[in-house]
Amino acid sequence: MNLNKKVFIGFLFFIIIPLFVLGTAVYTVSQQLIEKKYGDLTEVTLQAISRNIYYMFKEANYFSDFWMVKDSIQGIYRTIDEVRPNEEAPSSYDLNTFDTLLRGSILTYSPIQSVVIYNNAGKSFSAGRTSGSALPWKTLSSSTAFEQIKELNGSPMWIGPSEYKELGASRGEFYQARMVKDFWTMDNLGYMLLKFKFNELDQIFKSFNTNEDSSKRYLLVNKSGLIFYDNKQHLEGANVLQLLQGKLDLQQSNRSFQANFQNERSLVSLYHLNLNQMGVQDWSVVSITSWKYVAGEIETIMKLVAGITFVCLFFALVYNLVFVRRIVQLILRMLYSMKKVERGDLTTRMEESGKDETTALARGFNSLVERVEDLLEEVKRQQDRKNKAELMLLQAQIKPHFLFNTLESINVLAIQNQGKKVSQMVYRLGNLLRIGMENREEISLKQELDHLKSYLEIQEFRFEDQFHYEIESDPEILDYSILKLTLQPLVENALQHGFEPIDYMGVISIKVLDEGERIGLYVSDNGIGISHEKLAKFHYKTELETPFHEILDANVNEERRGLGVSNVADRIRIQYGQHYGIFICSMEGHGTTMKIVIPKTKGASL
Repeated sequence: MNLNKKVFIGFLFFIIIPLFVLGTAVYTVSQQLIEKKYGDLTEVTLQAISRNIYYMFKEANYFSDFWMVKDSIQGIYRTIDEVRPNEEAPSSYDLNTFDTLLRGSILTYSPIQSVVIYNNAGKSFSAGRTSGSALPWKTLSSSTAFEQIKELNGSPMWIGPSEYKELGASRGEFYQARMVKDFWTMDNLGYMLLKFKFNELDQIFKSFNTNEDSSKRYLLVNKSGLIFYDNKQHLEGANVLQLLQGKLDLQQSNRSFQANFQNERSLVSLYHLNLNQMGVQDWSVVSITSWKYVAGEIETIMKLVAGITFVCLFFALVYNLVFVRRIVQLILRMLYSMKKVERGDLTTRMEESGKDETTALARGFNSLVERVEDLLEEVKRQQDRKNKAELMLLQAQIKPHFLFNTLESINVLAIQNQGKKVSQMVYRLGNLLRIGMENREEISLKQELDHLKSYLEIQEFRFEDQFHYEIESDPEILDYSILKLTLQPLVENALQHGFEPIDYMGVISIKVLDEGERIGLYVSDNGIGISHEKLAKFHYKTELETPFHEILDANVNEERRGLGVSNVADRIRIQYGQHYGIFICSMEGHGTTMKIVIPKTKGASL
């Protein structure tokens, strides 16, 4: 991966992401702490509201309980069947008396707006502070609340506004319904329906709001979620479960949580009144407070801190892109330049701009490359001188070696008084020496083959009727150059080491073939070959680690070590490089083939 990417990813994973995670965690924890602390505070407030509501209903229950057992009220139930409108009552009670009794007793409690008395036969009598028709017995008895009133068996049952639509209560009007018992016999005398208007309820909730524009909203709901009281008077008759769909469960215990209420983030607190002993059936208070009001200045501070953090991250990113990236780019450019130097391009230089340490680093790199280039040039010059000296030494080894063998052959012919053959051999030897004494290291393939023919003709005088030779060459490649005295030592090696022990006609075949970008020269014989043990000692590597003349068997004398072959192999490697040289293929008893591989080159004088 690119170093620039690594630095950016490291900056991202070790600076930006940890800061973002830390900020998110701090923000989340702070939100949870605010929610918990304010939720606890709201629960204390709702407990206080619950106590006030408890005392409000307790007082109302106490007042209705007090008058319900009075003889005057119970007398109404006993005599209501005997009273006829506009007729004189058979007893001491009439309708005016009933009205007077109710106004002087039950209606003396200011929250009570009206009272309706029903006997078991369904006959009713009502009185109230304002004119209006009383709730008919049929409507009450058919109401879904009537069975609960009977089950309570004299205990009061409170009904909130709109909780039972058939009862038709207005805002702030609560019904108390109950069965009335005979004080002495506990027989059922009938039913009583009281309508209350609790102005005190507004005061209770208002006392916990610090101002008129408070973001707090208090809802009084029943177990089905019906809102029958809203301190802001907007949501009465609605269902809180629909307003907080999926968020609020009235079956759960008291708790606080965050939710969107009317498209505004809010803190919602649920508190169960637990006033069932007072006749209040599973009512709860739901407090809804705007989160802006809850968080207050802390939310503003958190946003400010988040803004500052993002600004810092932005400048850190700019710093990374402007300064760190510049240094990384310098390192990458230097790495790229070093790779070019490794590939041999010593002309590579880095741009020197600026006045800081990076410029000094680039200048030092350029100076180092220049120094390396000078040293390599010096080494190359020394290596060239060394190669020329080695070539001269190798040629000096080849010339005495060949001259010794040739002069020995001429001497034998002279002793045998074969003057004509001596003349021919001297003529051919002159041709050989003429080529060998030329100052050029390389000659054309044609000259090398002419030189080889002269040599083979000389050797035919030495090994008369023991071998013959054949030369094949591609005419198109005869103008390419080759190190002089390359083929002759290989042929000499075949004659001396391949044919001396045989008792059959020897054959030497020389082929020169075009092999694409290279030239292959093959010298084959049908001599005794080379054993597998000796072949295993030859290492075909890109670099010849051991000279051939050290690989051959040490027990053989110096003349038979194949000094000419080793010299040719070393010369080719020195002149043309490690990818060129001699390859040997041989089978004992079947002969040997030596292949010389050289590049296609032409000398300046060819």
